[in-house]
Amino acid sequence: MHRGSSETKLLITLLLLCGLFLSVASGIQDTVLMDGTGIFLTTGESWTFEQGYVLTVKSVNQGTNEAWLELSLNENIIREGIFREKDMLVYSRDSEILNITVDTIYSSPTGELVTFMPVYQYLDPQLPAPETQDNGQGGQSGEEESRASDEEGDGFSIPGFGIVWALAGIMLSGLAGYCSPVKKNK
Repeated sequence: MHRGSSETKLLITLLLLCGLFLSVASGIQDTVLMDGTGIFLTTGESWTFEQGYVLTVKSVNQGTNEAWLELSLNENIIREGIFREKDMLVYSRDSEILNITVDTIYSSPTGELVTFMPVYQYLDPQLPAPETQDNGQGGQSGEEESRASDEEGDGFSIPGFGIVWALAGIMLSGLAGYCSPVKKNK
């Protein structure tokens, strides 16, 4: 085999690996933090999502079966409105961040309960990534959760990055035979 063709194969392999790495890295913004989970809130309660988003049920109109909802970030209201059952509250920047469907609004003389299902949250690339992810249930405001620290990590926080290194190792070990020095006959 000619030396030029092995260099070409190595270059193509490296370009493919770079493309794979970039596709994994670009998938970061599509990271799902909450995947179709249900949330239940009474009037006045709030739900704190990863990255600091907060959903609050401000009030419920028992006569019309509507809920006044507020979505905030860093105590700044970013969305609010009156919602009925099956209405969706969607928040996007460059891509969708939150998609919350009002499932059912329960009213009784003792209080109101609003259920949200499904609820999706995607990583907001403009905010710091959460340190660790819990079991997908998010966290109620005022609730302290103990989280295990990721001290054993390899320094790469990109999901799937270990797969990239494994594939790179397999491909490069297969190319080792192609890249060995060419012996010339004298």
